Amino acid sequence: MVTKYKEIEASRLNDILCFLSTSNELDLEAFDILIYGSGGQSKKFYRDLKMDKELEILWTGWCGPRWTSFLSLIPGQAGLIKVLKQNRLKPLFEELATLSVANLYYIPKTLTRIATTEIERAPYSHDPIEILERQTQFLFMQAEMDETITRNSKEYFFFDYRIGVSTLPEIQNFLAAS
Repeated sequence: MVTKYKEIEASRLNDILCFLSTSNELDLEAFDILIYGSGGQSKKFYRDLKMDKELEILWTGWCGPRWTSFLSLIPGQAGLIKVLKQNRLKPLFEELATLSVANLYYIPKTLTRIATTEIERAPYSHDPIEILERQTQFLFMQAEMDETITRNSKEYFFFDYRIGVSTLPEIQNFLAAS
């Protein structure tokens, strides 16, 4: 498994999201694109997303431990969304990442139920990489766009990604250039 953690220039993250939203390299017959918003949204946000035919809500709930659920009146909903139309990836990821941390999973369809179950079990403390440890074909990407770091007149976000060793070379090479 290849792993990276760093700050990424905002324009480079935009390029990556554009690539993933339009690339013919992604095999959506065998793989799913899932986006997890780890909090910061309202219940209404996810109710509205349920109306979007290009997305499928797999899970939504309070992002913190159960004992804090009394706070659920404030925007703190998390959600796991399956992207049915690839062009929805970028705007959805950006919308979720600007209010909290967002995770993107490009995983074999056989792992979608496992990922959903893991998030339902512990939405605030699940380990997204744990389900991918034995996989060779996947992409996991995480970004936090709600806090910008400015350095030398350029904006940066916190960014992390992991790629399975057998993931398509086109995807590996594009991300490695990051």
